[in-house]
Order: sequence, then C-alpha cells, then structure tokens
Amino acid sequence: MLDPELLTWLTGKLNFESLEDLLKAAKEKFPDTDIVPTLLLAGRTGAGKSSLINALACRTIMPVGVLPTTQKPTAFELEGKGVPLRVLDLPGVGEAGKHGERLQSVLDQADQAHLLLLAIPCPERSLDYETQLLAAVAKHFASRTPLPILTAGTKIDLAAPVRDWQPATLNLAAPSTEKEKHIAEWLSYVGRVLPEAGAITACASGQSCDDFANQYGLDALRKRIFDALPDAARTYFARATHDLALLNQRAENIVRLFSSLSSAAAAQPIPAIPDSALIMPIQVAMLIRLTSLHGKSLNADLAGKLLGPLMARVAGRYAFEQVTKWIPGIGSVVGAAVAAAMTYALGMGYHSLLCQGSWNFDAQALREEVLKWWEKIQKDL
Repeated sequence: MLDPELLTWLTGKLNFESLEDLLKAAKEKFPDTDIVPTLLLAGRTGAGKSSLINALACRTIMPVGVLPTTQKPTAFELEGKGVPLRVLDLPGVGEAGKHGERLQSVLDQADQAHLLLLAIPCPERSLDYETQLLAAVAKHFASRTPLPILTAGTKIDLAAPVRDWQPATLNLAAPSTEKEKHIAEWLSYVGRVLPEAGAITACASGQSCDDFANQYGLDALRKRIFDALPDAARTYFARATHDLALLNQRAENIVRLFSSLSSAAAAQPIPAIPDSALIMPIQVAMLIRLTSLHGKSLNADLAGKLLGPLMARVAGRYAFEQVTKWIPGIGSVVGAAVAAAMTYALGMGYHSLLCQGSWNFDAQALREEVLKWWEKIQKDL
C-alpha cells in the first residue's frame, strides 16, 4: 500500500515544464540518504592495518612503514577522489608504555564509527591487548546498541613455512598442507581466546595494494564489512572498494526499493491518470540514486545524453509513457506486477551499462539492455 502522502504528491507532480523540473522534484521527494561509512581501525603495532585498508580499497590511501606509522588517531578520507570513505586509524594499541593512553583513544573515537575493524596478525598468540580492547569497547557500549566488531586475521602468509605461500590454492576449509594446518590452528586458537571477536576473516594484503597475486580473503572481508554497515553507508563503501559484487548487490537493493514503490503506485487506480505517469518520478529517483552509486550526479545534461527520447517529453501528464512503449505489449495502463517488473528492468539495465565504465551509451543501447532484463524476468517468472 502506497503512503497516502506520497500518493498525493505523485498525483500533483504530473506536469513538468522542463527536464530540470522533473529531476528537481524527484531529488526533493526522494533525497539522497547515503552517508559516508566510517571504519574504526584498531590493532597492535605491526598488525598490518594500513596495508589491509589499502588492499581493501585497491589504492594507497594510508602510509605503510616498518616503524609504528600512526602516532595519533587519524582520519583518512577519500573525498579528494570523489569516493567518500572515512577510516579512523588508531595508534597501535600494543606499543610499549602507551597501551592505556591508546586504548582510550579507541573509546574516544568509537562513537563516530559504524563498525570496529580489529586486525590481529598471524601467528601472534599473546592476545592480552586484544582482550583488553574488546572488554573496554563492550563496557563502553554496555547501555547502548553495541558497535559491530569485525576481526581480520592479517598476515596469514607469514604462517610457517613462510616461503610456502600459494593463495590461489589455499584451502582453509579442509587444510591438508603444513601451512594450511598452521593457519587453521591459529584461527581456531584466536577464536577460543577471543570469542567476542566473532568469526575471523583470514587475510593477506600482499606487498602493495595491487599485489593481487599474493592477496587473500579480501573479497570476503569486504562483503562482511558491507553487510555490517548501516544500509545508508553501503553505497559509498561499494564505490570506495571498486568491488563489482558489492556494487551489484547495492544496485539491486536500490532497484528493488523503487520497484516496490512503483508497484504500490500502480495499484492505486486514479481515473484519467495513466499508471505510467504516476511512476515517472519514482523511476527517475531510482536512476538518480543509481547514477550516484557510480560516482556521478544525474543532471539535465547527463540525463538528456544517456536517456535521450525516454526523457525528451517531460511536459504533460503522459510524459513517461515513453518507457512503457519500449516494452512490447505494455500500454499506458499497467498493473502493480508489471510496474514493478518494468521498473526493475529499467534500473538493472541502466546499472549494467554503467558497470561497463562508459557514459557514452544512448537511449537505444539502454532500451536493448532493458529488454534483456525484461526477458530475463519473464523467464524467471
């Protein structure tokens, strides 16, 4: 059931004098709710925190050094490259003589974060510092919603035998080699000593952010971070990590949301008003959100270039009949199920083209991609 206030708004927004008016109305009614994800990065000195973040982001954003690099809580932001992500890097909590001071720095920063990412280096077995850290965080959030905690078992490539490192064939689910057994045993040990740390993701960051051949477990860790973040923080994290699987997941979440709104709108029969006109601002809002997912803003110039005749007729109540004409057998009056499927095909087709990395496609290319998704939906049904 569509919210009555939204239905009133939709029926009052059927006439637009320009493409700018349409985009402005959609942005005002469906504002961008995305927020910058903030990760609180903690761990002992030498845990490989900076290397881990660089590998997760697939770019060098934090300095890496032999000596303790981070001496005070430092916020690293990727805004300069148009990819919002904030990492609160904390000084190594295990540095001699400074543990109490630096443990407090964790708590001072914790309230700003969406989750705590704890790095524990393999094959470290003295886990007193991590025990104190987790206990302090638990106490800090005792009367509030707990801060999600994710644990990365870093530097698993340093497990004995050190020179035997073949990440492409590493099998920790059924360890058989000496190295696999050492890693699996260490992960089990950490899990027993630190049950509050939860499941531990085994990772190796490689020698640099692009040393993909020697990296391990990063896709799994990105997925865990993505799932632990608030929904509003997932768009920017997917963009920041360039992870196609996360981009696809986020896009589908966005498309399903607006498909359900389109379905609800089409289920509200209003005399003399075609269903396609009611779902116009909803679908435009979806395209705005998907464009943002790929790092751009859908302004009038870009909309006209990418969507062409689809958005050429923006004046009058029958403006968005163009989208229904793309799909054979659909007229201006569509049911709830058809509205949802049509919106889904439009959104996923648009996202698929953006995933190819080019902004040069036109309305015909989009129409062909939408039809592919439409046919896929029909087969699935």
